[in-house]
This record gives sequence, structure tokens and C-alpha cells, in this order.
Amino acid sequence: MADETPNPEPTLVERWLEEQREWQKTTLAYLDSIVRDEEFLTHLGNAMRGSLLAGKPYPTPVPPAASAPESDFADRLDQVLFAVRELQGQVADLRMTLDEIRAEQGKSGTDANPAAGNSDEGDASDRAQRPDRMQRVDR
Repeated sequence: MADETPNPEPTLVERWLEEQREWQKTTLAYLDSIVRDEEFLTHLGNAMRGSLLAGKPYPTPVPPAASAPESDFADRLDQVLFAVRELQGQVADLRMTLDEIRAEQGKSGTDANPAAGNSDEGDASDRAQRPDRMQRVDR
């Protein structure tokens, strides 16, 4: 009697691994042919040279250490801009509150604080006596 051993069918994982090996071989063969192709190398050289002629360096990955100072500066700038916007909002709120107070004083007709009145009388003398006080700007 002849020894007959049936060839077991490969498992799913074994078939997948074999397919991956074939794809790797195909990819490597393609890359090898491209690198040997004179036309491809010419195009690559033209692209690099054209980039240099345009005054722009050929794109390369930026090392992470080089971008750290820029991001640190950008973070500080963002914080400063946020603080400035916050102050602008507070100043706008103060102006609106002052406008409301002035409007209420104008409606009532009685001026509870004559020194803070809206009249222009004595403004020059007030400024001369109190130079540390900010001047009122009418808009």
C-alpha cells in the first residue's frame, strides 16, 4: 500500500501571511524598477532643483525641537491677546454702565453729584487742579 498523506489546506492566517509576502515582493520590485528608471530620477531631480530655484527649500520633516520656541511664543501671544480682549470687554461694560448712569441722571433732572456732571463748566480748571485725572473723551 502506498503512503498517501493528504496535503492539509493552509489556515487563514498562513494564507494571509503568504499574500503579504507576495505584496511585499511586488512592491519592492516596483520600487527597484522606479529607482533604476532614468525618467523618474530626472523628474525627481527637476522637482528638487525647481524648488531650490523658487527660493523654497525642498520639503523635509521639521525636527520637533525647532518648533518648540515658536509654539511657546505663540502660546504667550495667545495669552496676551486673551487678556487684552478680556480688558476690552470689561472697559466696554464700564462704558455701558456709565452711559446708563448718565442717562438716569439726565432723566431725573437732579444731579446727585455736581462734580461729576455733564456740563463743560469748570472742566479746564478741574484739569489744571487734578492733572492725574484722565480727560473725558466724547464719542
